[in-house]
Amino acid sequence: MIQPDQGFSIIDGDLRRRPFYTEYAWAFDLLIDRPVRKECAVIAQWLIERAVLPGAAILDAGCGTGRYAIELARRGYIVDGLDLSPDLIDVATRAIEYSVGSASFRVGDIARLPTSRYAGILCRGVLNDVIDDADRDAVLAAFEKALRPNGALILDVREWSASAERKTREPLFRKRVSTHRGELTFTSITALDVETHRLLISERHELIEQGERRVSEYQFVMRCWERAELDATLARHGFATVSCFGAYDPLVATGETDRLVVVAERLGAAID
Repeated sequence: MIQPDQGFSIIDGDLRRRPFYTEYAWAFDLLIDRPVRKECAVIAQWLIERAVLPGAAILDAGCGTGRYAIELARRGYIVDGLDLSPDLIDVATRAIEYSVGSASFRVGDIARLPTSRYAGILCRGVLNDVIDDADRDAVLAAFEKALRPNGALILDVREWSASAERKTREPLFRKRVSTHRGELTFTSITALDVETHRLLISERHELIEQGERRVSEYQFVMRCWERAELDATLARHGFATVSCFGAYDPLVATGETDRLVVVAERLGAAID
């Protein structure tokens, strides 16, 4: 069993050892299928509604393979993608060759950002991997510093109650895909630490390549959020929570899914 104190901190980057982010970074998008264009259309609309227009500089914090950054660049934004994983950044950088628009990628820590560079920040799912309160505060403080006054922050996290209910009902996730390297099976089993609102996750990649079988296993911890906790953390770092949804869809209310998707604004004087 995973011990709760073995969790990941975005500050020290322990999850860079996770096979999903290293040896199987090339398969990430095959295993985690997302409606990227549909969700980016909503993200772009939320940005435009808050006067963050195409041509503005935005950060994809924890960009992974870069597919959201590339799509937002296609829609006219100047996007910096930042991730701790060199392997994911390599996938993203190679994807630029087949894209249009202005997107760039680099390895880095989202808790260490330049001052007042961005009109918008997108952070999808990464804050679930930030376990300690101090580290969560450090990331939100970095976002506050990096955003220009009245800049927009769009983020999503796992909501604890719905996540616990879902993972109690469906602790096992398995997906098998055919790849250019062979048949790949990914398995994830989740247990709960109810007291600390943590998901204790065991993952397994199994690749059959030219008759050879290769297995990689990894265990790690996610810490979920509650709405009140998220609102308080944002307010502590100079953000007003403008809207909260259950998905990248304004018609999906909170409580309908196990996610909280928040659109917040950095408080401050208007940009000159």
